[in-house]
Amino acid sequence: MSAPSFSSFPPSFSSFPDLDTGPSTPSLAQPTKKGSRDKDKRERRKGKSKDKKRSPGSTTDTLDCNSENSRYIEHDTSSASNITSRFYYSDRKGDLYNIQYGGLHAGDIPKYHIIDRGRYILGLTRSWSVKRRSGKGIEVGPTDRRKLRSLTDSYARALLLAPPTRRVLQYEDTYKHPEVDGFLRLPSSRPQGITSESYRSITASKDGANSDSDASDASDAASNDESSSDEIILTSYQEKLKNVEEAIADEPGSTDNWLQLLSHTLSTIPLSSKNATKARSEITVSIIARAFAADIRNGFSKALRIQYLRAGEEVWAGSKVRAEWEEALKIGGVEIWMEWLEWRIRHAAKGVDGVVEDIIRMFGVLGQSEQDELAKVRAFWRVAVVFQRAGYVERATALFQAQAELLFEIPQVLHGQPHETQLEHLENFWESEVPRIGEAGSCGWAAWVSGDHEDISSKKQDTMQIIDLDPYRQWAARESRMDEFDTLPSRSSDDTNDPYSTILFSDIRPLLMPLTSSVAKKAFRQAWLCFAGLHIPGFSLTLSSSSEIDWDDRWNLGYLTRRPFIDAFFPSKTDQTQSRSESIVGVIVGREKQYADPLGPIKCWGSGVVGPLDAIRMSEKGKMKAATWGSEDVQGLDHDFIRRLLAQLRLGAADEDWDILTLAFEAAVNVKTALKHSRSLLFQNESLIHWAAHAHLETIRGRMDDARKIYQTVLTASSATSLQGMSCLWWDWAHMEWITGNSGQALQIVLRSAGVEGHSGVAVLRCKRGLDDAIKGEAKWKHREQWIKLRALLEILTGRDVSSALQVFDDHLNGECKEGPCRESLLVACLLTIYQYGVVLKNSMAPSVLRQRVELAMEEYPSNSVILGLLLEGERGQGVWGRVRGMLGESGPKTKGVARRVQEVWIAGWEKGRWSGEVERTRRGLAGAVDSERTRGSYIIWRIYIELEIRTGELQHAKKLLFRAIGECPLVKDLYLLAFGPLRSVFSGKELSGIADTMAERGLRLRAGLDEGLAGWKGGLEEGTDSESGSDEIVDDARELRRLMPY
Repeated sequence: MSAPSFSSFPPSFSSFPDLDTGPSTPSLAQPTKKGSRDKDKRERRKGKSKDKKRSPGSTTDTLDCNSENSRYIEHDTSSASNITSRFYYSDRKGDLYNIQYGGLHAGDIPKYHIIDRGRYILGLTRSWSVKRRSGKGIEVGPTDRRKLRSLTDSYARALLLAPPTRRVLQYEDTYKHPEVDGFLRLPSSRPQGITSESYRSITASKDGANSDSDASDASDAASNDESSSDEIILTSYQEKLKNVEEAIADEPGSTDNWLQLLSHTLSTIPLSSKNATKARSEITVSIIARAFAADIRNGFSKALRIQYLRAGEEVWAGSKVRAEWEEALKIGGVEIWMEWLEWRIRHAAKGVDGVVEDIIRMFGVLGQSEQDELAKVRAFWRVAVVFQRAGYVERATALFQAQAELLFEIPQVLHGQPHETQLEHLENFWESEVPRIGEAGSCGWAAWVSGDHEDISSKKQDTMQIIDLDPYRQWAARESRMDEFDTLPSRSSDDTNDPYSTILFSDIRPLLMPLTSSVAKKAFRQAWLCFAGLHIPGFSLTLSSSSEIDWDDRWNLGYLTRRPFIDAFFPSKTDQTQSRSESIVGVIVGREKQYADPLGPIKCWGSGVVGPLDAIRMSEKGKMKAATWGSEDVQGLDHDFIRRLLAQLRLGAADEDWDILTLAFEAAVNVKTALKHSRSLLFQNESLIHWAAHAHLETIRGRMDDARKIYQTVLTASSATSLQGMSCLWWDWAHMEWITGNSGQALQIVLRSAGVEGHSGVAVLRCKRGLDDAIKGEAKWKHREQWIKLRALLEILTGRDVSSALQVFDDHLNGECKEGPCRESLLVACLLTIYQYGVVLKNSMAPSVLRQRVELAMEEYPSNSVILGLLLEGERGQGVWGRVRGMLGESGPKTKGVARRVQEVWIAGWEKGRWSGEVERTRRGLAGAVDSERTRGSYIIWRIYIELEIRTGELQHAKKLLFRAIGECPLVKDLYLLAFGPLRSVFSGKELSGIADTMAERGLRLRAGLDEGLAGWKGGLEEGTDSESGSDEIVDDARELRRLMPY
């Protein structure tokens, strides 16, 4: 810096005032008293002594300046209190160097820093300081208070995930103070007297002979304490691991022990940890390989083999995976073949055609037994779902139609003929294009052969127009709409340009199978209903021989992805932001808590646990509601098509189970229509089952008097108690009277059911003996269960206590119903009886009676929606939400299925206004579900997880999930269409074109190409789609980099 020129300055400085060369004075007045001056001197001397001890590199807590501090600042020495509260000083002295040289040197300019590194704020006292600075805001808190870490901090998360380092041991001595002569001496602050010491000294001198032995005992005890302290204390995890290893050493061929070891070892690796999938797979492969080497019987275990192969897919090469699957197929078994089929579908290199080849291979291995035919129905249902999800809905429907014609409408002359001969004649019927089963005017194959048939059926066209300004969204909406609406195959006479809508017989012939058993034929009918969207709870479990290995819920719960159900899982925006309190005249008043229906939209239980027309009453003022199907279950379905299925697949007047399903469907649509249909069925067959169904419909409608007339008329006319279905009528009547508050009438009905008249004690004893005999003499389980419930109800009506009724249920649960569907059915009946006794009827009962039994039942059957509803009802109005939260996420000893995972999503919004606080918990649960071996391959879980992110506005995260989803489920068209619809804003045109190309490469059915949907649109260049005049990839990348600068 060059020296300034002074030629321009005049020789005289008389215009400037005289400057005082003295020190700058502080802005506050100084005290004048002598005592204060003496105090200032002491403070000044004290400060000097402190400055000598201070290190040269230390800085003050007030203002930091350059080397010219003495010219600008003089600390206030008025008092200690003023020093702590002084934040600024005034400098009234001019700068001589500025006048002398015409400017300041860079080193002379004062440099100011934030007080105490920004901890204190000008204007606030020292008792408040800055705790955290983030962005444009700061967090201020008390100075002397330590900041607590939140649960979202990395330190807190690491601390929660860390294993325990100490163990709380339980000592035998449970008392803090020693026991003396059978009493506990209370502690006292008063000093002990000399009496006790002299007493001890006397006894010590008197027993001097034993002093040596006492000393040796004390030394032994000390040595024992030292040795016990040197022992390694095992944690609870290590102790359990040790016990499992000992059990395996005793019995190396036990599959349960190895599975327990595997589950216990995997519990140390949470699904949310980094690289958890690969780590868990490596551990699984290592442990199961050790099991195979330990005992040859473990190699034939289907449960171990399936988990071994599923884990190997993540760590092995493709060739090794194929070799291991081929080795497993030699063992055989339906479960292994079904898992092999799932593996082929996940890695479908040939698309849908490759899946057809795999099904044909599986059909060639299965035999003609009843269990093998059920396995064929199971595989048949699976391939139909593949067709449906890949977009070939007409082919899936045609497959069911042809198989139904072969099973139920075969001509009489073809009975007993070879299967190939029957297929040749069926091909002639198919090519005639007459109405088939499920279509209007269908008369069947047999009627066509006899010459009684209708004209050629024409396909109903969808006239709904979808208009959207964005052509990508419009194209996706049109594809989804046509896949949902155009389910029936078209004819050659129909005006259509889609070659996949017309199904030739050669397209479905290899998949048609011969079924001879009545059980398999009835299972096929129910499978078609489930495929059409009418879910039957517990049906899929009847097709599998083992419920532990049955993972079919990954694909057979597709109805959960329909729009009405997705809207039911997530609350509306008004329910999400509902305030829990409001102000009335200045007073804060808490809102009444509102809850959804505890049964929820998901219906999941074992086969036969709850009947299709069984009604459940969940509140004191509520109505009887059908448990299986409601209006929300049939919303969006083709009612006419399902009615035609139910009518055309009926096997005669004695097909009572099928008639009950028909009435349940009609009741879900309209109860009045169901009653009309029930009267027509009663006109054909007046069986007790049909009368009981008609009474159920009257109960659901709310007309108890009409139902009571039916019971009185039918049971009076049928005096015999041994008739099939009689127990159902007696129980339904007694239960209806009891639940409506007519306990006296209910008791009289229970006595009449056993053929006993009167109300005396002897009559009650005779009734108990009669009901016990009826329970032992009933062969069919469902009818025997009604007698058991009557027996328990008798205990409630006569004893006015629920404990005796629970003893009746416990005797059968611990006896004949230790396992199987009968145990789940009776357990649900027991819980419903307790709930209706204590909650609905408001009888005196401890809440723990129901809560404890429900919690135990929930551990045994974690996916049962009725048990879950009772658990939620037990927590209604309770301040502790932890019991419900404890069920969510990865808690529980059993692996959670698809139904349970979706139930947890719905539970988060069960109480209105709480869903926003449970979003993160729900997200963690779904994140664990898509990483779990049990539910990773379920497109249902992926669809709901993506919907959660869409509803919460996390579209970028939803985009990442979508790419993972189409990798795990490559043949699900609905997942691809999400990129064109709800996620359109985060996908560019180039990315959407690439996704459309991927769909075509994987063999998914596109009713119209994406190019056709974009024809004539001018906005393609703005979205970065490929065109002749569009920019190349380098220019696009450069534009994106400029947009992201400077980040």
